Amino acid sequence: MKCVRLPLLSRDFLMSNVDTELLVRHHSECKDLLIEALKYHLMPEQRGVLSNSRTRPRRCEGASTVLFAVGGGSLFAIHGDCEAYDTRTDRWHMVASMSTRRARVGVAAIGNKLYAVGGYDGTSDLATVESYDPVTNSWQPEVSMGTRRSCLGVAALHGLLYAAGGYDGASCLNSAERYDPLTGTWTSIAAMSTRRRYVRVATLEGNLYAVGGYDSSSHLATVE
Repeated sequence: MKCVRLPLLSRDFLMSNVDTELLVRHHSECKDLLIEALKYHLMPEQRGVLSNSRTRPRRCEGASTVLFAVGGGSLFAIHGDCEAYDTRTDRWHMVASMSTRRARVGVAAIGNKLYAVGGYDGTSDLATVESYDPVTNSWQPEVSMGTRRSCLGVAALHGLLYAAGGYDGASCLNSAERYDPLTGTWTSIAAMSTRRRYVRVATLEGNLYAVGGYDSSSHLATVE
């Protein structure tokens, strides 16, 4: 059981299938592994500390790095098309299009999935989210954010997806929220001290950095 990635299974499966298994219930070490998995679900803010070989998805040996170009637009059209660049073949090729046309979209990868967050569809700013699975070459809808955001910053940290700042169609935002793919829930987190759209977000040593952007009156050099 110590070789099984229990933390990456759904909470419903853990409770209805693993917790009810007598072999697990009557073995102290197996019970500890189940508790570890449930802690991983119930304490998302502690996932960096709880990280181990069971919390990391398997990676195929010899798999190449792939670069994705997702959505975008021009003065005349908003796109839902997506392309992938294979470093082994040095070529771009088309992959499945998103279900929604998105410009000014935030994109990040968690595990083996790519997430397209918010954006602008040519009419309105979006709160919707969808994820791409390269195995099935398909996009699936995810739970929408609590706030419409285009020109936002997005990054992944410890298996969680963070969306910061952006523009909701009326004002520049300093709010931020976090998505847990394991539970399918968005949670508000501390707001930035500065309103930022066109902000870029990156992670370093367990921290999230919001760099530059535009506050509706001036371009920013500040970082938090």
